Amino acid sequence: MSKLRIGVIGAGGIGDAHLRAYAAWPELCEIIAVADVNFAVAQTKASCYHATAFDDPRIMLDRCRLDAVSICTPPKWHLPLALEVAERGIACLCEKPPACTLAETEAIVAAFERSGAILQFAFCHRFHEPVRQMQELIGAGKLGRIVQIYNRFGFRFDRAATSWFTDPEVAGGGVLIDTLVHSLDIFRMLAGEIERLEAAVSTTLPISVEDTASIQVVSRSGVIGSLHCSWVTPVSEAEIRVWGTEGEAIVDYASSDGARYRLAGESDWTVLSARAPDRFILQAAHFLSCVRHRQPPCVGAADGLAVMRAVEAAYRSASRK
Repeated sequence: MSKLRIGVIGAGGIGDAHLRAYAAWPELCEIIAVADVNFAVAQTKASCYHATAFDDPRIMLDRCRLDAVSICTPPKWHLPLALEVAERGIACLCEKPPACTLAETEAIVAAFERSGAILQFAFCHRFHEPVRQMQELIGAGKLGRIVQIYNRFGFRFDRAATSWFTDPEVAGGGVLIDTLVHSLDIFRMLAGEIERLEAAVSTTLPISVEDTASIQVVSRSGVIGSLHCSWVTPVSEAEIRVWGTEGEAIVDYASSDGARYRLAGESDWTVLSARAPDRFILQAAHFLSCVRHRQPPCVGAADGLAVMRAVEAAYRSASRK
């Protein structure tokens, strides 16, 4: 069985994560090319994998006979690049957020539906082993009926004032579309579709977008979620907590353990082991399997659209405050 030929567009931090993830599966794929508008950066990253560097992704797509591509650029360029990838019938793993707007995401989805090529959105927390364990606890009914979910991703973003992440024309917004987009997908993974939400945002830093955001969500099944993120808090925190009628569970990203849970009447926690590779490696494995076997990904078009609908609803809600 021949190896899948992979290209990565965007050689920054997240592009590097995708490259390392693909490199973890040498029996499944070969990194053929890396493209970045900064050719020196593309050359540096490509040299690590004996790949070819490009400063124009369109030339890369035409010359390299690729089976699959990761789009790891800032969101402003997701739509035009995704259209180029779809037009050539190449499978795509597109980083989050899917695009700057819901309308752009719809255009991406429509292009891949026309082409018939695989489209996966990179909501990588779906592949974090402790989160999967939490999902399994919920699915098995171990925690009873789920009633509340809490999630917070907070840290101090020291480069905020000089980063493209805080340029709304490039990023589509601030911390809500960049970070809370993950929280919304995690909530959907654990609780199902979102029925309604209310959001609030604030800005502390000297930037033109929100640096702190919170969303209260309710799923169609009645689960209440409290989702929070910030770029200004001094102590990094990444945590998910779930409460059900028969127990509770916690995922602490700072811990090397898996999920931990305790049931009604128990004072001690049961700690699950987590020996799986990191979430980017597992995400790449799933994508490669979907491309190889022509199967729809577990995080596909419908998920990208649902999250972006929630993102835009959250911005509308916050603007009314």
